[in-house]
Amino acid sequence: MRKDCDAVRAFVAIELPVEVKQALEALSGRLRRSGAKATWVRVDNIHLTLRFLGEVSECDVNRLGERLALAYQEVEPFVLTVAGTGAFPNSRKPSVIWAGVSPLEGGLARAQTIAEDAAAAIGLDAEARAFRPHLTVARIRDSRAIGELPAYLEQEQDFVGGEFRVTAVSLFSSQLTPKGPIYRCLREFGL
Repeated sequence: MRKDCDAVRAFVAIELPVEVKQALEALSGRLRRSGAKATWVRVDNIHLTLRFLGEVSECDVNRLGERLALAYQEVEPFVLTVAGTGAFPNSRKPSVIWAGVSPLEGGLARAQTIAEDAAAAIGLDAEARAFRPHLTVARIRDSRAIGELPAYLEQEQDFVGGEFRVTAVSLFSSQLTPKGPIYRCLREFGL
């Protein structure tokens, strides 16, 4: 990281429309009844992360932004569906509770590849895991305190959060605070 540039925690993501956020808020409310000790993500903070960047210099963020602006001009708007629920690594020992997003093929795959390529261009290592599109609803710190969460997730397998048209991708900063992260959109890239 260059010494003349401050560091910023950043990520590339797709924002969600109000209707999808409302469906996710209702889902979260139902899953909370499971008794799982979890950190529930505030609905305003739920987004589809394409690439978490971590701590990067503001100079690199600016370079990344220019690269993303050019690349996303070549992507046509696309439609995504929010449906289904699950847990990473699994519902018996969950660490992340999620709602699914599909299809990966087409526009979403292209948008994620652009974010990954831009991260590589500023010197970040490639992601070790394959991209699995999801919306994080909650994080579980102790998989022994999940209550009836596996049964509740099974009941929500047919959850439908709605369909939406993606017309932009955003570059965000993330400031960690004791009350949770504060996200700020640094730049939006229209498709």
